[in-house]
Amino acid sequence: MKIFGYVLESCGKYVKVKTNDGEYIIKSDKKAPKEGAKIELKDFGSGDYVAKVLAKKPYNFRELPSVRFVQLSEELLSDIELLSKERLIIAVALVLEEVSKRRGIDKFFLKRLRALLNRVISTVSSNSNSDGENLEDFQNYLNVLSGKYGLIINEVAVFLDRENGTFEVFLRNNRIFGVVETNASGSSVTLYFEKIPENVEELEKRLKSNFNVVSIKLEAMSDGTYV
Repeated sequence: MKIFGYVLESCGKYVKVKTNDGEYIIKSDKKAPKEGAKIELKDFGSGDYVAKVLAKKPYNFRELPSVRFVQLSEELLSDIELLSKERLIIAVALVLEEVSKRRGIDKFFLKRLRALLNRVISTVSSNSNSDGENLEDFQNYLNVLSGKYGLIINEVAVFLDRENGTFEVFLRNNRIFGVVETNASGSSVTLYFEKIPENVEELEKRLKSNFNVVSIKLEAMSDGTYV
């Protein structure tokens, strides 16, 4: 496969590229090309600019955030290790971009968001009830400002696309993508797992108490490295 495109924007290691089949966000350790530059993406051979595709629109996201928020999101998640961390980076960037439309992203806001995100890797409760309550208040505040997206953080991270009825659950060693649909005949949920967990039958049973139809599938991931 060979794709030609031009750079829409770049920030740090991240570049957004527009091609004939959509937009990509790519990451490289090399110096990012300037906005407006033409570049070539291909999945064979070698080249001067080696990059990894993190997200594509349309395919794994309906829209892509500005790469300056992707860079900021990566910094916030630097201490977190997850199976699908790169997808979570894009998800948090989408939330940040939505919040930025309603308030400034200052140091205090980023400090609280980092503390909230760090709950994903923490196995110990907050140092005090006050800390926990403050983070819950901040999470509620964040979700008021985040518009069509949402973020719920506890021992796992949940990213909500309210507009399209989808959600993603990020665990240390798995990721779940869910689609909720409602019509005149009832409601349904489809779950796509990166790895099918051992207790999937129990999960399916619990979900059937809330949804008329429950479908569980194994998702084939397609992230790749391009040069």
